[in-house]
Amino acid sequence: MVLEILGLALINMEASISLKKIGKNVANKSILAGLSFGIEKGTITSILGPNDSGKSLLLKMIAGGISPDFGSIYINGNNISTGDRKLRLKIGYMPQYINLDDNLNILENLQFHGRIYEMEQKQIFERIDFLTETFHLKSLLYKFPGELSFGFLRKIIFVRTLLHDPSIILLDEPTISLDLNSKSRLWKYINEIKGEKTIIYSTQTLLEIDNIDERIIFLSNGKIVLDGTYKQLVNKTDNLYKFVLEFKNLNDKLFNDLSNNFMLIQSKRENNFFEFYGKDKDELFKVLKKVLNNNLIDFQINKVGLDTLFLNSTQE
Repeated sequence: MVLEILGLALINMEASISLKKIGKNVANKSILAGLSFGIEKGTITSILGPNDSGKSLLLKMIAGGISPDFGSIYINGNNISTGDRKLRLKIGYMPQYINLDDNLNILENLQFHGRIYEMEQKQIFERIDFLTETFHLKSLLYKFPGELSFGFLRKIIFVRTLLHDPSIILLDEPTISLDLNSKSRLWKYINEIKGEKTIIYSTQTLLEIDNIDERIIFLSNGKIVLDGTYKQLVNKTDNLYKFVLEFKNLNDKLFNDLSNNFMLIQSKRENNFFEFYGKDKDELFKVLKKVLNNNLIDFQINKVGLDTLFLNSTQE
């Protein structure tokens, strides 16, 4: 794997959130498999991965909504599975789905949430006023969920997550269905509170993680395949290239000859294309000397970026 080439190692930190050998099976399928890592207090961590990689399940378990089948999750040294209510009050969790009460208007939904989280009435109104002003939602307070678009409901869920001023904020793909202005406000606010709060958010897109230069965890098939800051991961790709050679006919003999006689990284064949990685262009020149008179049509040199690293890390 390209990951092994780069020598990327998992980050060990003194953590306010610790996962120790977490595993979860759904319908006899292992969704999360023996995850162990820590999240440092006051940091922002993005969980990146394709569909069904276990991102949403992981956040829901940290929130205490479901229990792992094995392993333990600790918040500030306390096991979340004990059901300690004071521990749960420290967590704000934003799911992907909309779970507002359709029989209550938006103001009543937010007030109800505040009471559940043992907020005083004065604090509830102050927080609602501040957050709905910040995210331009005041005009929606007396509307009912059924009257609003999915994008507006997602913003309401985000405000509700922040309402009780939790020290740990868990956001499951928070910008789904948001317009550009709303996304900008959301990331601006998250950047303003980082350092004060411990924030974990999930996403499927690399464009999201460029907004916040902190820790990135890549999940694939329920396992961590990459772990580092944005700069660390990008810097690790500085001297890595992807080379693609196109032949008129890439037969088995030529493919095996190239694969076995050169120290190539992750070489593979797709039809008449021969692909491999290298840490400098010398590897390409060595191969070209051998194949220039051997029905070579064309070649490509591509600098490896974080997108290539991500795609490569999620392949079997």
